[in-house]
Amino acid sequence: MTDSELIEEALEIAMRAHKGQLDLDGKPVILHPLSVGLMGVNTDEIVAGFLHDVVEDSGYTFEYLLEHGIPTHIVDTLRLLTHAKTETYDTYLERIAISGNRLAIITKWHDLTHNLERGIRGNHTKQVAKHTRAQSYLRPYYEAIGQ
Repeated sequence: MTDSELIEEALEIAMRAHKGQLDLDGKPVILHPLSVGLMGVNTDEIVAGFLHDVVEDSGYTFEYLLEHGIPTHIVDTLRLLTHAKTETYDTYLERIAISGNRLAIITKWHDLTHNLERGIRGNHTKQVAKHTRAQSYLRPYYEAIGQ
C-alpha cells in the first residue's frame, strides 16, 4: 500500500468508526481525529492521528485495523494510545510517556494540543485543566524526542 493509499484507508476507517458521534459542543467527533492527523508531518503521524480514538470510541478492533492494511507498528502505537476504562488517566499517560514510542508520544501531544484548543474555545474548564496537566506531564518526554 502506498503512503497515499494508507492515509486514505485510515481516513475511511476513522470516518466509519466515528459516524454519527458528537462531541461536547455538538460537532461531529470526526473533526478531532482529522485535526490530530493533520498535525502530523509524515504518513505514520497522520495515520496514527486519524485512528487514535477508533478502538477506544467504537466497536472497531486492533485486528480489524491490521486486516485493513494498517501496519503493525502503527497498530502497536494505537494500543498504547487506547485508554482502557479500567486504567486511571495518570497511569495511561505514564504508560505512553515511558514507552519510548516516539509515534505514540507525538500523537498524544497532538491530541492534547487539539483538546486544549477546543476546550478553551468551548469554555470546558474541567477538560482544559485535565489536558493542561497532562501536557505538562508529557512535555519533557515530547521534548526529549526532539520535538
